[in-house]
Amino acid sequence: MAYLVIRCGCGRYLYVPEGDKTRTCLCGKRIQVSKARILAKAADALSAGSVVRAFQMEGRGMTGFSPAHK
Repeated sequence: MAYLVIRCGCGRYLYVPEGDKTRTCLCGKRIQVSKARILAKAADALSAGSVVRAFQMEGRGMTGFSPAHK
């Protein structure tokens, strides 16, 4: 099963199984996968997790996230 890597509006990167329609972020926002920009594709969950971790730490060194509803 392939996985897609997407980004929530709060800044968190997430992975979702290909074919799923929505994904809920930890901040509480529901993301429609069909409308999200696909940042990467991975063959399995382990490699998708590695891609997400690399994106999180890339450049800005993401350490915290803001909630979608302020």
